[in-house]
Amino acid sequence: MTGVQPLWERDFSSAMAAGPPAATDEHVVVGGQDTQLHAFSADGERTFRFETGGPIEARPAVPASGGPVHVHSTDGDLYTVGLSGAKLWHVEGQAQNRWLDRQGPLLFGTAPDGRGVTGYDARDGTRRFQLSGQADPYPPSPFSRSPTLSGSVCLLSAPNSDGDEKLVAHAPRTGEVLWESKARDGSPSVVAADEWVLTAYWRSDSYSTVCMRRASNGHIRWQTAVAGDVSSHFGSPLWLGEHVYVQSSRDERPDELVAIDRADGSIQWRRSVGYELERVTPTSAGAFVASSVVDPDGGILVRLDAFSPDGTRRWQTTTDVHIGGTVQSLGRVGGVLFVASDNEIAAYDPDSGSRRWQYNPESSQIGVSAADGALYISHRDTGGLARLPTD
Repeated sequence: MTGVQPLWERDFSSAMAAGPPAATDEHVVVGGQDTQLHAFSADGERTFRFETGGPIEARPAVPASGGPVHVHSTDGDLYTVGLSGAKLWHVEGQAQNRWLDRQGPLLFGTAPDGRGVTGYDARDGTRRFQLSGQADPYPPSPFSRSPTLSGSVCLLSAPNSDGDEKLVAHAPRTGEVLWESKARDGSPSVVAADEWVLTAYWRSDSYSTVCMRRASNGHIRWQTAVAGDVSSHFGSPLWLGEHVYVQSSRDERPDELVAIDRADGSIQWRRSVGYELERVTPTSAGAFVASSVVDPDGGILVRLDAFSPDGTRRWQTTTDVHIGGTVQSLGRVGGVLFVASDNEIAAYDPDSGSRRWQYNPESSQIGVSAADGALYISHRDTGGLARLPTD
């Protein structure tokens, strides 16, 4: 096993735990059990430390531009901090660890009653709108119903009195309703990127319907029947890249990755992966897939597959990364492909699948974030942060 030394490490001496980190091109921020929000530059220099009224367990929300930084504390308040470490504004009385996301000049958070979304001006905290709907108020988890947000649309699920649900699309800058889908039995899987919204419904015992819509008006570009159950216990089963990539499950078979043409909805290819597909990272060169397989010596391991856009399997490897819960993250950063479980992380050559390194932290739980060639992990049950190599 090839070990690796972090490029730098920072321990939080007064914090026995840390939350998951959030990174931008120039810095990384992470909350601590010591009630403080810690910020560092990419080379490990501390840039600020900001104290809240309680331990911070949630991942901060940061824009691509770098700041300001937004975070929930377990004191129940929402804080916004500038890159100098000065408090810009905060909102009292929110439940701890609620869902947060940032798009352009607006910050989005789950409403206090947990059944909608509030939009704030990120600069001064002015409430711009509040949207009704149904959502999980807490940070995304495998079973969450968090809002779906992109630069073009904010999507919420709205149930009716019969128990059916429809999707309601709002303009992310004003909150106005753009369109609504028909009410259907069951909850759809949803992903949004650029000008498009992708949904999947489990239709019967044998197939699902995948639909591509225009975000601005809900116009259906195409609908495609996909054999199998397009749903997941581990997050979204849909990904947008050069193709639309879909996870398909069928009884007593390994999961499959299905590639669908983005323009017309035609199925391009299907390829089997491990027993349960958990993560996909699309790139211009195809897609990387993380799935789970049984370890002959006991437990569950992560399997990695790399596919070209035409469906050619470029390589496949079973890693030494054990899954305690799920595959937490999979990504391409710098010159490596990284995969992480809740307590291990390893890096692989994206061209060959050979392992570059494996990092086994002293912490038994880690959080992961990557940006602009940098890869960070937080030591969630010991309180610390490290940057790992990506070349």
